Amino acid sequence: MNQKIDWKSEPDDTIVCYCQKVNKKTIVSAIQNGAENIKDIQNATKAGLGKRCKELNPKGRCCHPDIAEILKIYGKSNISDCCCCSNCS
Repeated sequence: MNQKIDWKSEPDDTIVCYCQKVNKKTIVSAIQNGAENIKDIQNATKAGLGKRCKELNPKGRCCHPDIAEILKIYGKSNISDCCCCSNCS
């Protein structure tokens, strides 16, 4: 299942990280408060730190590609630390 989500038009309450139950609004807020990469998002929100992605995420994959996409839209797109739990491609 390789669905592409249009994060710019998704509602703020859309879940991005199912393991930690972190929504888009929380991630965008972290970016607005200075988060510049996935590690910063993880530190600020705990998003992307779960290990049950394939089980909890309806897409059956890590949320890091979604976090990266939100960073591209709302922040600086300097993403070099993409995934810890799956392949970002």
